[in-house]
Amino acid sequence: MSDEPTSAAAPADTTDGGGATDTLLGGGTDSTPTGAQEPAGGAANEVASPNGEGAPEGGEQGKPTEKPAVPEKYEFTPPEGFSVDEKAMGDYESAAREAGLTQEQFSAITQHGLQFVQQQLEQAGQAQHEQAMKWRQEVLSDRTLSDGTGLNPDAKAAADRVIQSYGGRDLVQALAETGAGNNPTVIRAFVQIGKAMGLAEPPDKGKPAPEKRGGSTFEDMAQRLYPSK
Repeated sequence: MSDEPTSAAAPADTTDGGGATDTLLGGGTDSTPTGAQEPAGGAANEVASPNGEGAPEGGEQGKPTEKPAVPEKYEFTPPEGFSVDEKAMGDYESAAREAGLTQEQFSAITQHGLQFVQQQLEQAGQAQHEQAMKWRQEVLSDRTLSDGTGLNPDAKAAADRVIQSYGGRDLVQALAETGAGNNPTVIRAFVQIGKAMGLAEPPDKGKPAPEKRGGSTFEDMAQRLYPSK
């Protein structure tokens, strides 16, 4: 056997041998035994694939590949509790059609995207919760605001005064949903405002309530602190 057919068979081994072939090649020239027998079909591979790549099975080389069917309208059923923006969905489907996605490909990518978005939302919610708990611990450690278990009576009364005067239940809900109800800066501001409101509203003694307590706005408090003559 001549040396030339043996060298032509080497690319075929490299293509079909997988990891084992890589290991042998990594061993250097000494790892290839001299006079090794040609693999079956080596000459055929050399003729059919002068560029080192095998021809498609069944002699299909040169036949145009059929493009996958792209639907005019993709089918999509949003998960329960998930609202879809119609315009955003339309833009998404247009991009999918331009990319030539089939219904199966569209469904698979959409499912993956929804899972990704859900994971991001869960991580964001967890991070917000952890931050709120850190804020809460900071407030509980502040002895000017807390006794270690909650707001001390004076601080709570002052903060409640602000909540009742400016927002009520809606304000309480907003503070809870955003976690701001545990924010030390927010709590200190509420307490200071509440204390100022308390000083601006001394007990009525002998004066009609409408004249003394006309309202709870900052203008009303200023009027009570600095009444006009």
